[in-house]
Amino acid sequence: MKIGDLLLDDIAQKPRLAEAAAPAVDGTVLDAILRRAAAHPDRMAVQDEDGAVSYAGLVAEARAIAGVIAAAGLGDEARVGVMTGRSRQYIAAVLGVMMARAAFVPLDPAMPLPRRQMIARAAGLAMIIADRDRMGDARRLAWSCPDIAHLVCPDLDDPDSPTEAHGARMSAELWDHLAGSAADDVAAAGWRSPFTGQPIAEAVMAEFGQAAAGKLSGLVTPASRVLEIGCASGFTLRALAPLAGPYLATDISRRAVERAGGVARRLGLDRVDLKPMAAHDLDLLAGRSFDLIVLNSVIESFPGFGYLADVLTRAAGLLAPGGAIFLGNIRDLDRRDAFLDDLVGFARSHAGDPEIGTRLDAADDLFVPRRFFEDWAARHGGFRAEASALDVPGFDLAPYVYDLVLRRDEAAPAHPPRHSHHGRAALAKAASGPLPAAPTPDMLAYVVFTSGTTGTPKGAMIEHASLANLAMATAQVFYAPLHPSDTRPLDLCCIAPFAFDASIIQTLPVLANGHRLHLPDDDTRRDPALLDAFLRARNIAMIDLTPSQFTLLLDHWKTSGTHAPVLQVVLGGEPVTTALVERIYADPAHAGLRLINAYGPTECCVGAAAHAMTAHGWREILPPPIGRPFPGVVIEIRDAAGRPVPPGVAGEIVIGGRGVGRGYLGAAGAATRFETDAAGRRWYRTGDMGRSLAGGAIAFIGREDGQVKIRGNRIELGEVESALLAHPFIRAAVATLADGALLAHIVPRPGFDEARCRADLEARLPAVMIPSRILVIDEIPLTVNGKVDTARLPRPAPAGTNRPTAAAPLRPLADETERRVARIMGEVLEVAVDDAAADFFRLGGHSVLAVQLVDRLRRAFGVKLPLSDLFAHATVEGLARRLARQARTRRDRLVVVNAAGHLPPIVCFHPVGGNVLCYQALAAGLGPDQPVAMVEAAGLEADDTPEPSVEDMVAATLDDITRFAAGRPLHLAGWSFGGLLATEAARRLDQAGSPTGRVLLFDAVASPDPIRDMLAKDDADYLATLFAGMGIADAATFRALDPEGRLDLLIDRGKTALGLPDGVDRDAMRRLLAVFQNNAVAAIRYRVPRLDRLSALLVRPKTASAQAPGLPGDPWNGWRDRFGAGVTLAWMDGDHASMMMPPHVEVLAGVVRTYLGGAPEAGSAA
Repeated sequence: MKIGDLLLDDIAQKPRLAEAAAPAVDGTVLDAILRRAAAHPDRMAVQDEDGAVSYAGLVAEARAIAGVIAAAGLGDEARVGVMTGRSRQYIAAVLGVMMARAAFVPLDPAMPLPRRQMIARAAGLAMIIADRDRMGDARRLAWSCPDIAHLVCPDLDDPDSPTEAHGARMSAELWDHLAGSAADDVAAAGWRSPFTGQPIAEAVMAEFGQAAAGKLSGLVTPASRVLEIGCASGFTLRALAPLAGPYLATDISRRAVERAGGVARRLGLDRVDLKPMAAHDLDLLAGRSFDLIVLNSVIESFPGFGYLADVLTRAAGLLAPGGAIFLGNIRDLDRRDAFLDDLVGFARSHAGDPEIGTRLDAADDLFVPRRFFEDWAARHGGFRAEASALDVPGFDLAPYVYDLVLRRDEAAPAHPPRHSHHGRAALAKAASGPLPAAPTPDMLAYVVFTSGTTGTPKGAMIEHASLANLAMATAQVFYAPLHPSDTRPLDLCCIAPFAFDASIIQTLPVLANGHRLHLPDDDTRRDPALLDAFLRARNIAMIDLTPSQFTLLLDHWKTSGTHAPVLQVVLGGEPVTTALVERIYADPAHAGLRLINAYGPTECCVGAAAHAMTAHGWREILPPPIGRPFPGVVIEIRDAAGRPVPPGVAGEIVIGGRGVGRGYLGAAGAATRFETDAAGRRWYRTGDMGRSLAGGAIAFIGREDGQVKIRGNRIELGEVESALLAHPFIRAAVATLADGALLAHIVPRPGFDEARCRADLEARLPAVMIPSRILVIDEIPLTVNGKVDTARLPRPAPAGTNRPTAAAPLRPLADETERRVARIMGEVLEVAVDDAAADFFRLGGHSVLAVQLVDRLRRAFGVKLPLSDLFAHATVEGLARRLARQARTRRDRLVVVNAAGHLPPIVCFHPVGGNVLCYQALAAGLGPDQPVAMVEAAGLEADDTPEPSVEDMVAATLDDITRFAAGRPLHLAGWSFGGLLATEAARRLDQAGSPTGRVLLFDAVASPDPIRDMLAKDDADYLATLFAGMGIADAATFRALDPEGRLDLLIDRGKTALGLPDGVDRDAMRRLLAVFQNNAVAAIRYRVPRLDRLSALLVRPKTASAQAPGLPGDPWNGWRDRFGAGVTLAWMDGDHASMMMPPHVEVLAGVVRTYLGGAPEAGSAA
């Protein structure tokens, strides 16, 4: 027997070491918020970066969500995931979930999707509420987690519409680069083995195409009309086209289309036509009909299930009766885990082989279960889904994929979808529907997941009673010292991420106590300067954040010569040091600042104790303790046997009272932490060590286990180690915390590469759980008892000297540009980059990450590097030089032709071809007293990419236009497609209250029908129509040429007709055609708004042309429906092209001058 086992005193007679008075709590937080809404319905409740909602409005939005949940019949305490941006929508969602007697589960959109899947499965989510930007991820979760039956999107009219961003795999630039630079057809389409990393043999790819053709032989006749989506370099085309009739091959990449065209010409496949077109643009083929539509090895590049369903629906609309859709080489979601496990096993078995480059990450591939297609077919009716295995010897993806045919079958019945999607209409209907009784205090309110020792997150369950106690306690401890009143509420904010437990105390108690909640966006809460500006602009009274975050604010205040704009600072999540407090109060401007050191684990509803400090009394107890318990909370310090220890003696912090949660969701081992005493009271053993001080405050000492906190996030080191050991090139691993940084010591296998390891960890873990440093050692040191001897683990070298792939920098970073490039490259690759010679690809970069890097550099420097530049200049130094060169030579898209003159200026927007030379003669004709500027399209230069929509095109130049206007009324003009841009710019300026003059429309059309008809033509007809009237060529001439021959013809004959400069090559012509098509598609997507408040002039030529046929029977070309009586119509001699050239352009200039000078009344036809 040990001395510690002796019971020396009757501890039942001893008082608890720390206990706070516990006033009664009335009802739930939800009850409190409803009372506040009834008392102050018009008071602002929540304001985010985009707008605000009142208490009454918030309750109404929450009620609508609750109605949808109630109608779904999920039952009491059903878990509902909430995954939105930092908006008031999130607050409405969590209130709606609780109102429906369900429990909300925050899902952090920034977490890797596999981790969110892990949480969704562990929580048994029945529903996810997501905003439109996260709906794509919600669909992926729904198809991965069998319990999810409902998806709710409050900001979508049609919740089935695709919302996924197209992403790197849908980049035409990426595929153009591959198709244009590759020496053979295999490399041109990116065909590589995921196991070996080597190109797939061309014979295997030929067999791959033949396998598809063999499966389709019964569906194809010599008369069959076939559409192939994503033809790439033509392996399916060369096997299938000989069996079919007219064959239209499309691809997002013009270079791929050219390569496939070359294949067709070499094989004599003269019934093949080709068209550069993305899958989502299938409606451009409206009016055409096909017997077979083929998507072979295309779906894996699609951005999500919404996009896929939309493409299938568009394809079905093009099918002839009895037709079919073939989908080949579909990555099987049900085989995804096996695929990834086999990749890891293959990599381990080939460790050290320099010829092997196993791909370990499949995060960018879309894996689709068979049931998705069965669901799509049943939902639409009239289709049968028939799946089959892919059998191609040597094709190592075959065990993990399948082929599928969707056949038209009018007898096939329609069935309800597997997942119900609810949008705005469902919410509006549910807003007045019945709701269940209010939740009771003992019901589950929410589940927050934290790091788990076994590698699986664990969900802490918190009941309404605990949440209500938190709201009461924060009112006493945090808000009362700031002296709010019923008529003078506080302005408070939430800085913590919504999936972090601190967000609970920063949101719901604020509203339960009737205050105003402000939500900074992610950029603002992370940037000290932006956050400081936010606090000042919103008059925030108190902030709650980690000491690490607050230190950044202190640094900002020091460098900017400012001080804390708030009255009170709450610090939690990390120990508060004496040095930090001393630094705060060393500034005399902080003499009135109240500082609180707060403490509370997730399992006890976040808040359990607090210690307040002021400039006069902060030295009373040092280091700062975690303080006394919250009202309603009990804290004891116990020994290893669970017995209370005397004051001053160290022991484990054990929490009881109203804040203690129910336990871990579905965790049988919860008993090791949660206890219930003989009186039925819950206790939670925190694992934190502390001791009680004189006066009842508690001092925090440290942890007794492998749990650490980093930037306020609680992390189990065992979970980090589990992720490290899952990497195929790591034999052993230990995770530790040193100087606030997470370290990993690993024993590698041959072939270990830190960059690849980090990419693997990034796909599994949240960013905060990825080690800052990975140190390679020969063996893990052990104690005599066989445990890891952490004292013998080598310490890392000072920051900046431990490189992932080299011992020391070959050349230090020379200037600010190189430092910025290195930082961005390091963030994309998740490695430290401090070497100007560091190569993006040698550090683990690949084509998908290359697109991300180019985008990050564009946003940081305002310069778009072509992807080929990254492949050619992959080092930090090379990229910095290219960025500097591009910045020097970048063209200003707002071209000012005449800045002089006293008249209101005119801004002319580019036509569909993007160039603005067409306006030169008009500007001259308007005279020297007329200021004129012109807006050129993006995408004409090699370092630029077209904007995808009319809205994006206008938004990109609106600031430049406003500066040019300098407060003067602005006339907005556009020829052809430019008329749509002028109209959108007028709408935006008018909405912003900017002085807006007239809209000048030169043979523009308010309907997309003429452009849609042109884009539906085959490539030869399309080119002939596009350049009609310019004397280049007719359709027959274009049709006789291969794709590259057509480019050469356009270059040769376009020098005069198109004003092409000398030296134009095929790449420049491809960019021009890409701009044409991009802008034409944008025109089709654009819906012209009604602009009754504005006036417009429509000038039309008397001679019609194929290039611009106008709207039959409507001389107003649809504009009368948009501007009403505010539009004036004028006719002039010439046709669509010649109206912009002498001598007709002088007439056009005269019409404009007369109209702007006060000519015919609106509505007349001059």
